[in-house]
Amino acid sequence: MRLLMQKKINATLQSAAGAWHDLPIVLSHTPDDPLAVQLRILVTEAEPPLATWVFARDLLAAGLTAPSGEGDVRISPHGREATDITLVSPQTWCVIRLPSSPVQDFIAGTHATAHHARHRIDTSLSHMLTKLLPQTAQNPDA
Repeated sequence: MRLLMQKKINATLQSAAGAWHDLPIVLSHTPDDPLAVQLRILVTEAEPPLATWVFARDLLAAGLTAPSGEGDVRISPHGREATDITLVSPQTWCVIRLPSSPVQDFIAGTHATAHHARHRIDTSLSHMLTKLLPQTAQNPDA
């Protein structure tokens, strides 16, 4: 999987026990899965991620302006300057609070990536259909 874009953001995490912890998170977006984002929770940059979650890019974008999500990932604005990402598992939950501005910048960058990936998929599909279908089936007006 080729990494196209990632953004490290300093966040705070509230555990189910109620304590808040400062820690970095990394949002990633790849051309291999243009409609998804990956959120990695780090303890330190030298260690492997504490956890990794993958969810819809559109869920993240929608959660910047209104509460979004019904399942394991819920995103909502927290005032004007922050965004809360609530992660729920069968055993526990946490809330990650991060500044909204870098998330907005990240989402804006993913839209350009998704457009490029969509063009690549369309081109590949057209090429495949050209090889598989007879010429008359490709252009019924001919």
